[in-house]
Amino acid sequence: MAGDTTIQADLGPLLSPEASIVLPCDGEFANLTSRWREWHAPNISVVVQVATADDVQQVVRYAKENDIPFVARAGGHGATESLANAKNAIQVDLRTLNQIKLSEDGTTATIGGGATVKQVIDTLEGLGKRTVTGICECVGMSAPIMGGGHGWLQGQYGLMADQVVSGRLVLPNGEFVTVSAESNPDLFWAVRGAGHNFGLAVEWEYRVYDITNPKWSYEIFIYTGDKLEALYDLANEMLKDQPPELIHWGYIIKVAEIDPEHPILWYGIIYDAPAETAHEYAKPLYDLGPLQVQTGDATMHDLAVATFQDQDGPGCAKGLTSLRYPIGLKSYDTAAVRKVYDEIDETFRNVPEIAGSFFLLEGYSTLAVQAVDPASTAFPHREDKILVTSYVQYQPNSTIDPVAQEFGEKLRQYLLEASDDPAHLRAYVNYANGDEPLQAVYGWEDWRLERLRDLKARYDPKNEMRYYVPIA
Repeated sequence: MAGDTTIQADLGPLLSPEASIVLPCDGEFANLTSRWREWHAPNISVVVQVATADDVQQVVRYAKENDIPFVARAGGHGATESLANAKNAIQVDLRTLNQIKLSEDGTTATIGGGATVKQVIDTLEGLGKRTVTGICECVGMSAPIMGGGHGWLQGQYGLMADQVVSGRLVLPNGEFVTVSAESNPDLFWAVRGAGHNFGLAVEWEYRVYDITNPKWSYEIFIYTGDKLEALYDLANEMLKDQPPELIHWGYIIKVAEIDPEHPILWYGIIYDAPAETAHEYAKPLYDLGPLQVQTGDATMHDLAVATFQDQDGPGCAKGLTSLRYPIGLKSYDTAAVRKVYDEIDETFRNVPEIAGSFFLLEGYSTLAVQAVDPASTAFPHREDKILVTSYVQYQPNSTIDPVAQEFGEKLRQYLLEASDDPAHLRAYVNYANGDEPLQAVYGWEDWRLERLRDLKARYDPKNEMRYYVPIA
């Protein structure tokens, strides 16, 4: 295994003049390697800040020839058990590959593999355009795309993966390849749902859309825990006829300023429509007797702030131990959500160190998602209406780790047992803890995992890319 100074000496001459190699002794190393979740993070020996796509190719080739693990970095939100298996790895830092250029006909944009959600939203807004992105501003675009990618606009346009016209990747053997419906279509299928296993994205050709409504609207309701059954029974009814422009977004969270004793129910209606339309839709929620209601018009950035997912908000805080336990659902089982609430309430009182955790209920519209042939991409969960995730967060503390893991698993198990298919967990790969059955992440149909493994054997026979929910 080459040492960091050896890597610098050997790899440096192969890179473009604008690229740089940062060692642990350098002042910026800690900031460059800091992640949203430090627990079970990859162990980085060298950071290579690439400046060109050719730089990425050189790094991957060098790593392969010298048997050195490598991991890509854009937003730094990747959090799953297998990342910890990357020891003395090269961090291929893609953040300078963040160009966003609109096509001449205005229907697509070229997006660099290191661009973040905020960079894409801000740039496109300045051009009168928008597209499907994740919610959290500091997350990179590439990793969500490769896992499917949920977002505010998916009800209207489909998943992030559905926006890809083509992608330019560096394969694990160091070769460049373009994937599209016409070029390497089998890999194009795999990249959109299981892409973390197949290559490093340096560029995407991505569909974009005209901004038709400059401001979104939101109505946020705060309820006490005793309203839970009424709220989620109502949510089930409202979700049956959910407009494609509308999102139900909820938290179970402790806010001592509102209720010092128990978690509150935070429930938001996010609508790509004028305020009066949102208000009319949300009227039934007023009848439940909320403690507080907050309404407003919002840009995409304002929505990130309102939902705590802005660049300076809790969703982008680094350095915590952050565990995620996702499950996809068709509807809410209210009795199971009550069990979740009661478990959260009791655990927060007994283990105050994790009282900053939260329970996230993402109710995106799925109209355009379900309009796509489910066999056309590797993303397996198009039929789910709701994405629920326990986020267990706390200051690093090894004595808390087993308690936190048991807590998160228990919350998910309550929901699974009451779901439409208790024997088959469905877990979103970009949120996966990493200990789920592979079928839960990549699909329970036998053909899905078989096809992915066949492609893995063809494109990455030595399993170089095995650090994010690996299929092999």
